[in-house]
Amino acid sequence: SESLVKSLSQNNFMYEILSGSVTNTSFPTSFLGQQLSVVAKMIGHHAERGVETDIFFIPNGGWDHHSSLIAASKVKFRELDNSIKAFADEMKSIGMWDDVTVIQTSEFARTLNPNSNGGSDHAWGGNYMMFGGSVRGRQIVGTYPDVLTDDGDNVIFRGRMVPTTSWDAVFFPLAEWAGATADDFKYICPNQDRFPESHFIDVGDLFEMNT
Repeated sequence: SESLVKSLSQNNFMYEILSGSVTNTSFPTSFLGQQLSVVAKMIGHHAERGVETDIFFIPNGGWDHHSSLIAASKVKFRELDNSIKAFADEMKSIGMWDDVTVIQTSEFARTLNPNSNGGSDHAWGGNYMMFGGSVRGRQIVGTYPDVLTDDGDNVIFRGRMVPTTSWDAVFFPLAEWAGATADDFKYICPNQDRFPESHFIDVGDLFEMNT
């Protein structure tokens, strides 16, 4: 019963914060735009919530284009661009952009070769985006394949790429930038012992670190 009362109290507290909060930026009415609007409000009220570090997860479906990929992607990318721009503008307006990092991930990628319906099918390794005020942008981190055809060393049937960079290699420096300590990493990156130290990306290569 104590846990239930605490949960209800927290829910009421969050409702009061969000219902009374207005952003400086107009967000798109799309699902992604509205979800980022909520995240922006949460970040804007981090002091009232008594937190120093937050992790937010937003699902964004509609990318499983087994047909008409080009036309469908244009719609989704426009939605993504408008939503991310609104979020970045809002973070800059409240002075939080340097303290925010956004990473886009997927559980699988797409084939580089199209199918007979003008679409792309499920694959393995792919590219993922990271951006924020402290991120060292305009670079490709990891190993970009020299050959993208099926003749490539890391390519299997129909342009399915075998990944060369683990999730641990990416989340390790992200966690370090966010303030994680050495004792935290065995929980954050449980597979780190499966890779050599050279596999991990240095935090200074991804972020502008304040000294």
